[in-house]
Amino acid sequence: MHIETVKLYPDRPVIGDNSQIKDTTFGEYVELGSSNSVDNSKIGGYSYTGSYCYVQNSVIGRFASIADMVRIGPTNHPYERPSQHLFAYNGDGYGFPNKDTQFLEKRKQKITTIGNDVWIGHGVTIQSGVTVGDGAVIGAGAVITKDVAPYTIVGGIPAKPLKERFSKDIQEKLLQIKWWNWSRAELEERYEDLKLPIEDFVEKYSTLSQP
Repeated sequence: MHIETVKLYPDRPVIGDNSQIKDTTFGEYVELGSSNSVDNSKIGGYSYTGSYCYVQNSVIGRFASIADMVRIGPTNHPYERPSQHLFAYNGDGYGFPNKDTQFLEKRKQKITTIGNDVWIGHGVTIQSGVTVGDGAVIGAGAVITKDVAPYTIVGGIPAKPLKERFSKDIQEKLLQIKWWNWSRAELEERYEDLKLPIEDFVEKYSTLSQP
């Protein structure tokens, strides 16, 4: 999805055609693809989405890479009630009064959290209330119903761990370094180091991250 020639901005997101955004804040250099729907969410700096993505009640970290047709934080219907249909709790459009504001507000409070430097493949669904850890990879078409540990690659329906990106030692060092929190000046200064072999990178920067 991501087009390298798109001009991104530190002070406002680039939003694709036919997208609908409501009650959402953005970090710097954010790009949303076409026909996105985003509601009651926060999207961190440098993150981008493909086309036809739906994000509700979610916090997305920095440097997230999100492919086309991803659904994050879909809301649930009250299936334990006599009717689970929309009209029974938000019936304004059907001519029914007294929508269930308590239920609607409670649903908004169930936040889905996506960490930093997460890669989410095509057609993924991430259920509401789930946390995806920093550096995780979600395989295309996966359905995420449980929390995903940092730097873990998962896939399937429901998704299960497939393997870890790095050894535990390297994972711990990366979580200490937190390169995604570097300032713009630090990113520019250290940009070429992001291409280093992972062992060299953590050796160089794990000492700098120590107090």
